[in-house]
Amino acid sequence: MQKSLMVGLNEKDMEAVIRTYDLKDYYYPTLFPLKETNFLTWKMLEAQSGLKIAADLVARGATIPKKTREAISRIQGDIPKITISREKNEDELTEYDIMVAMSSNNPDLRALVEFWAEDTKFCWDGVAARAEWIALRQISLGKVKFTNSNNAAVVTEYDVDYLIPAEQKIGVAIAYDSGTAAKPLTKDFPAALKLGKKLHGATYKFVFMNVDTFEKFASQEEVWKKCSSFIQNATGTQDAPDLATVNAYLAKKKELYRGLQIIIIDQEITIELADGTRTTSNPFEDDVILFSESKVLGNTYWKKPIDAKKMPGSVAEKVMHGHTLIKKYSNESPVQEVTEGIANLFPAWNLAGRSVLMQTNATSWNKN
Repeated sequence: MQKSLMVGLNEKDMEAVIRTYDLKDYYYPTLFPLKETNFLTWKMLEAQSGLKIAADLVARGATIPKKTREAISRIQGDIPKITISREKNEDELTEYDIMVAMSSNNPDLRALVEFWAEDTKFCWDGVAARAEWIALRQISLGKVKFTNSNNAAVVTEYDVDYLIPAEQKIGVAIAYDSGTAAKPLTKDFPAALKLGKKLHGATYKFVFMNVDTFEKFASQEEVWKKCSSFIQNATGTQDAPDLATVNAYLAKKKELYRGLQIIIIDQEITIELADGTRTTSNPFEDDVILFSESKVLGNTYWKKPIDAKKMPGSVAEKVMHGHTLIKKYSNESPVQEVTEGIANLFPAWNLAGRSVLMQTNATSWNKN
């Protein structure tokens, strides 16, 4: 390992650029707010979100009844190390030397900063994208499994199954992809709401689905007809209902839907495998709807990587921003400029056991 080949680059300048990066393009920091931990494990109580347990009336001097914790269990797991790297090769570094010569060795020239900053941004986004993928896969399937088709290295020790009971994984009355005769609003949504209430006393306030699933949902004749007055009043047209229109209808029918609102997951993540092949998709599973009591589903547990320490003799430039470490250095043979993104994190879903997953292209759950 050698010092970075970027002219005049130091940790202060690198930090100034990296501190401008944020997570606004990702859902997981909102669904799973960041929570730092001192250990490489995550542990949390499986929450009874918003459950209002009434106090008891007792005679003065009597023993106070103790409320049960039987329904609260602990879920835990290991925090994986997430890494990504990007190298600039000899050809790219030769072009950089030409740029430096033309800039009279001014390291502040925009083109020179952009040359190295594109790699720091790439690594920042790479770590965030993997966290997003984990978060959205697990809340749409109840589990996350790492295989050679979704991760360059198979690390099965980080597979997580939230063991959602089979009775909480359901299908629909009529599949949404078999035409427009499905009954999302009169049969499917009420069935999920009743199930949550029966099993856990839960009142579901949020429904999550991806864009393609919402398109199928909104194309059902029942949805169009029930929301048509809202569409006509808002636009004067006969267009299919959009998200705002459907949510307005659900809000108006509060007695039936109890304030239920739909949240669309509109995201695309690209996974690059060891052989260089890439696949791009929405990590939130197609044809799945999640019913949840809260739009905050848990926490993203993270720990500062050991790599962030000042190692004796290390010449790498390191910047810690949020849960991610960005590191830059060079290699001599072959000549390379290396940028790495490193994080120890895991978005843990503590409402899994109280949620319902609904498969919309089948009358029973068969996803896993």
